[in-house]
Amino acid sequence: MTSSTRKRRHSLSGKLILLFIVMAVVFVMLVGSGIRHAFQGHFKDNIRPHITQYLEYVKADIGTPPDRSRAQELADRLNIEIQIFDREGHWSSSGRLTTMDDIEIERGFIINGKQYFHAEDNDHRDYLIARDGEATLLFNVPNLRDQRKGFRGWIPLLILLSLLLVLYHATRRLFAPLDTIKQGVKKFGAGDMNHRIQINRKDELGELANSFNAMADDIQQMLDAKRQLLLAISHELRSPLTRARLAAEMMEENDKKNQIIQDIYEMESLIEELMETERLSSRHRKLNKTRQKIVRLISDTVHTWFDSAGVTMRLPETEVMLDVDTARIKLLLKNLLDNAIRHTPDGASAPEIQLVIDTQQALITTSDHGKGIEAHHLPHLTEPFYRVDPSRQRETGGYGLGLYLCKMIVESHGGQLAINSVKGEGTRIMVKLPL
Repeated sequence: MTSSTRKRRHSLSGKLILLFIVMAVVFVMLVGSGIRHAFQGHFKDNIRPHITQYLEYVKADIGTPPDRSRAQELADRLNIEIQIFDREGHWSSSGRLTTMDDIEIERGFIINGKQYFHAEDNDHRDYLIARDGEATLLFNVPNLRDQRKGFRGWIPLLILLSLLLVLYHATRRLFAPLDTIKQGVKKFGAGDMNHRIQINRKDELGELANSFNAMADDIQQMLDAKRQLLLAISHELRSPLTRARLAAEMMEENDKKNQIIQDIYEMESLIEELMETERLSSRHRKLNKTRQKIVRLISDTVHTWFDSAGVTMRLPETEVMLDVDTARIKLLLKNLLDNAIRHTPDGASAPEIQLVIDTQQALITTSDHGKGIEAHHLPHLTEPFYRVDPSRQRETGGYGLGLYLCKMIVESHGGQLAINSVKGEGTRIMVKLPL
């Protein structure tokens, strides 16, 4: 069973529509049965005696023995069919002869002391059979059965179709807010914390939407308070770290001093990354965009931070202008190149950075020739604090904030970040920025 089939099977609106369909079918069956019995009773009690009396007059006009010419005259004038079985043979006013073998007698009845039979032929035509001495007369009133069939068939069908149409639209209208609520939950779950469900209903679905909005407001306030607390703590940590670094610089030169200073630098870098990610994830974030030469920006970043790493640059000869936040794009490039260099083993080819420009976007790609990453890790690499190596050693990948920060920077510029990796061949990180 497919997922869509399971969804329809468990859909509340689908269940209600199915229930309404069943109720409509039962309703039509009951109404149709009642109408049929009422019509049959009315026909038996009121119509059939008049028809029988009417045909009794016709039979009297035909005479005894039956006069075929008179019968033809009556059939033409009264729009009925008359067939006569007597010593002279079989005669029909319409020219269509119905043998007694083709007729099935359904029931007999007596009116005014005379025996009549109701019969039906192979073509489902109704006949009234009367005996007159040695002659047998068959009378057929055209369209009587057709009218009764139509009465029994078309009216219930129209009732059913009309009822189903009304029930369908009523159910769709009643449960239309469910789609709005579903889309709102998806957007909120995908990270759009500002999204609220707009439903002007006073029923249970309106209450559900209001409850969701209240919950979203509470979560938004909690996240904002968490961000403010984290930013405050990070800011307050800077002062003691600065004092500790100055004190460490005054120590005698030795390996312990260098290790302390390196640890302080790593803590400062971690705090900076934490603050930057919180700024970018805040709903009050603001980019200081300016028109920049992206080729020069990449080249300056490589020469400033990774001049001795041997990074291979593949850049266009002509300059390209982009509207970017310079400080954050430099941080993006620094993190991507630092990640590539860290995962490039000794003796392997140097990491590469490439810029490709098309009519709509700038594609920046960093590549390393390291061990690669297993496929099941790739969807999680841009999650905060996610590490392929759970040991969290700096040599094996830092603290798990670098790629998350890169993703935040790229998305804040309206771009996309993608990671491809092949085990044993290396990893490529692609950044798409709109022109």
